[in-house]
Amino acid sequence: MAIDPHDAVQVKPFVPASKILPEITVKGIILGIFLAILLAASNAYVGLKIARTISGSIPAALISMMVLRRFRNSNILENNMVQTIASAGEVVAAGVIFTIPALILMGHWESFDYFQTASITIIGGILGVMFSVPLRQNMIVKDNLPYPEGLVTAEILKAGEDTKGATKVLLAGSFVAAFISFLQTAFKIAGEQVSYWTKVGSSAFGASLVLSPILMSAGYIVGIRALIAFLVGGLLTWGVAIPLFVHLYGLPEAPDLASSLLSIQQSHFKYVGVGVMAIGGLWGVISLMKPIIIAVKSSFAAMKTKEGEFGVKVRTDRDIPFKFVMLGIAIASIFIFILFLTLVSQANLGISMPLFWSIVLFASIFSLVVSFVCAAIACYMVGIVGTTSMPISGVTIASIIAFASILLLFLGGSIDFQVNTEAALKTSALVIIFAAIVAVALSVGGDNMQDLKAGQILGATPWKQQLMLLVGTVASALVIPLILQTTFEAYGIGDVLPRAGMNPSHALAAPQATLMATITKGFFSGNLPWHMIQLGVGLGVLAIIVDEILKRKANGFRFPVLLFALGIYLQFGYVTAFCVGGLISFIVEKKQHDAPRTDTDTGLLFASGVIAGEAILGMLLTIPYAYFQSTDIFALNFDWLKPFETLIGVILFVGLAVLMYQQGIRRKA
Repeated sequence: MAIDPHDAVQVKPFVPASKILPEITVKGIILGIFLAILLAASNAYVGLKIARTISGSIPAALISMMVLRRFRNSNILENNMVQTIASAGEVVAAGVIFTIPALILMGHWESFDYFQTASITIIGGILGVMFSVPLRQNMIVKDNLPYPEGLVTAEILKAGEDTKGATKVLLAGSFVAAFISFLQTAFKIAGEQVSYWTKVGSSAFGASLVLSPILMSAGYIVGIRALIAFLVGGLLTWGVAIPLFVHLYGLPEAPDLASSLLSIQQSHFKYVGVGVMAIGGLWGVISLMKPIIIAVKSSFAAMKTKEGEFGVKVRTDRDIPFKFVMLGIAIASIFIFILFLTLVSQANLGISMPLFWSIVLFASIFSLVVSFVCAAIACYMVGIVGTTSMPISGVTIASIIAFASILLLFLGGSIDFQVNTEAALKTSALVIIFAAIVAVALSVGGDNMQDLKAGQILGATPWKQQLMLLVGTVASALVIPLILQTTFEAYGIGDVLPRAGMNPSHALAAPQATLMATITKGFFSGNLPWHMIQLGVGLGVLAIIVDEILKRKANGFRFPVLLFALGIYLQFGYVTAFCVGGLISFIVEKKQHDAPRTDTDTGLLFASGVIAGEAILGMLLTIPYAYFQSTDIFALNFDWLKPFETLIGVILFVGLAVLMYQQGIRRKA
């Protein structure tokens, strides 16, 4: 069905369509690419460490204004174009870090393959932009979906000079976090964790708290209402399940009690988290069936719309021409086929030639179809709940389960995966690369719509924004393999350390990538502890029921199943650090008499700055750490300070909590 332009909601742009301002400039492109790379690097670190990324549009808009206002001829549309380019870095990082590290964790790669990582990212990015282009008329113009980050970004840019205070809050948070993190991770004179574990009779109990600014700030942003599920998951694992396991089966051998308990969690109960997350991802897709149908119908309606159907378009209503959209999809399709063809061979799998070619062709077509559907879902969902709340990992896990099940159905009769371990590994890698393309496509597609919403309000030219998002995506894709490899060499990822003698406690957890590696490899090797996963599925169903009940009460409290899964999956110290931030947020809300928070509240800006500060410092430190192959090169070995390291860490953590509370009750920058 064609879109009738008379049905469109008219939004009066800040810059009229008749007024022509320079949008794409050399200085804007340079600044945008620099910020895209910076956001890609910082979000790669953040996502691998805490399983969340931060929205890039708002910080990018603030920094862009701070820099470009020093030039005489800068304007609001140029600022908007900078944040459009820059925001690509964050979403590219999100799509990549949740999937690609799984190839390291499952043993397919020993290091990040530059060409394949960059190719996967560019292919997914092109598909994300191209699939979202036809949706702008339906979702932004006709339906006028809110797209919250797009609205806030536009308002910040319109505010202009009034955002100096907001920029100062962001920078203050960044410097405070960088200072604390440097004392902890570089100088090593402040403790990073406080914990107490003890044996009680035939069992063992305790608690821990990771003294991380980034975790506290992430908890502040998420809020305590959602984090209740996170805390319940942690308490259920560390306060009930593990002590009961110790009582029944005793403690495994390990250097200390904490290591023994962590070993139990890693070898048994993390699979319960896998089960919860798997059913959570499936439920996410099921619960979105109506929006999915709407999004897919809108996509096909837009695809059928001819270029000239709306008559002569004004500047603010011109997209990338449809013929170029189809050309971009066609080029991406060819490279997907080549990518899959080079990944596996007939000899690897030991199957007949017709079956081999059928699998490669099916994988290529299925990647396109699923990327299209997931990008459409993302474009619709971020219009309602925002980019930060988009369940990227849940949708990706659902697509992994679907693809792996189909491959197992087709190949299970020809390959004994439990015997042919090489075939199992290659097939698992095929699934992960498929998932990476899907994850990047849906991330970039959703981000494109947020940027286009900001552009609609400001009066930007859509095709120029779409083109610049491609520029930001490609720029980020070209550096993300280097970022991942440097990070891996500096810290290690999950339980994989690139060299002997590294401190496993410094390794980045990469929860989503670990989860995807576990599910995918287990599908084909047959060594998944299904009884624990089934227990997780049961708990996940219970969590979904609780969440649905809370949703109907409309009191603001929810029980998100994916956060519940992460509470089970992560170490308890991470859970408590998140909840400290959520508790501060709750106290601030009560102090403000439950006034609604906005993305320009000083507490949220300060927390975002803290996350950015620790993330940027963490990424900068990867360079000397990787070069010298040690995380101790800046360590100050003061013997007299050793007994006080934990106390110093606690004091800094409490001080940051006080600062965050003070910023929160200010409310506005």
